[in-house]
Amino acid sequence: MLKTPLSLVLFATLAAAPAALHADTYSFSISTAAANNDPASSFVATGTLTGPVDPFNSTAFDITSITGSANGYDFLGVVAPGTTNSQTTAMSNGFTFDNVLFTTPGAPHTDEFGFLLNLNSPIGTSLAHVYYTGVTAANPGGYEVDVVDPTEPGAVTPFSIDSFTITPSAVPEPSAFLLLGTGLLGVGGLIRHRLAAN
Repeated sequence: MLKTPLSLVLFATLAAAPAALHADTYSFSISTAAANNDPASSFVATGTLTGPVDPFNSTAFDITSITGSANGYDFLGVVAPGTTNSQTTAMSNGFTFDNVLFTTPGAPHTDEFGFLLNLNSPIGTSLAHVYYTGVTAANPGGYEVDVVDPTEPGAVTPFSIDSFTITPSAVPEPSAFLLLGTGLLGVGGLIRHRLAAN
């Protein structure tokens, strides 16, 4: 009978654990500067962004859902850009977007296409387009969000973003729990078998 060294089994299980617990949900916080120098038109948005790892970039993921709110506006969801992955850009209401979120620390969280969200407010449903503009004197945060007026679809209010942060939410999928649990049960059984043999 072929015997596998216990240390090798333990190493393989521990190495697999971080992959099994890989988070695909990120908490986010966005605060904007005043639009048109009107302090009343600034806002803070918080919530979570969720999606699978992008097939073309392991340090990014494709946003498929959003929860949260921004000053009384609730996020209803993201506008899906394509049928396979969100690096396929699409257009809606004049916005080009791909819904890719980059997770490398210190790097921009979106590209110039950004992501497109549906918002719900007391006055109607709207769109918000969050994207990277590059750091400029007018926009030192490097991001902008354009919000469509739900009562006047042609009117867009641009907000420069002062800060945009994302934080991994370690919420493993049920399949990850099952995989990790099965591996640990296997290791436990092997240890018990070894102890019984000795």
